[in-house]
Amino acid sequence: MRAKDVMVSDIPVISTKNTVAEAVRILKSNFGDESFLNAAPGLVVLNDRGALAGILTPLSIITALLEGVGAVSEPDGRFFADLCERVKDLPIEEIMEHQAISVTEDALVTDVADLFIKHRFQRVPVVDGNKVVGIIYRSRLLFSMTESLTV
Repeated sequence: MRAKDVMVSDIPVISTKNTVAEAVRILKSNFGDESFLNAAPGLVVLNDRGALAGILTPLSIITALLEGVGAVSEPDGRFFADLCERVKDLPIEEIMEHQAISVTEDALVTDVADLFIKHRFQRVPVVDGNKVVGIIYRSRLLFSMTESLTV
């Protein structure tokens, strides 16, 4: 089995120049979409040339929101609104995870699994040259590898 056999080719992408506010809107619109069922929410980040620049995860955004915030006894709606105001216009390139690791469509699934284990990734982009052509989610890889357990 190869990466192309388990990848999802309809992937959510965003540019390094988009803002955190735009990213949250895209993530929210994709949440619950059937094609992303059991997938770890996140966006593939593309540079100006359309090549893989990194990954934006919910954790990336949560980290940006809470950066520099000390202990809060009772956070309320205004507290989170203030945090959002502070980060909403940040470009994605300032908070994304710079993930240089990707695989090609012909990568062996066992090699992809090793990447998930070694790096604790939730997803691995699949590339053809500089173009992102798909993504493999950890859960999708698991289900493909264990298909014989569910028959």
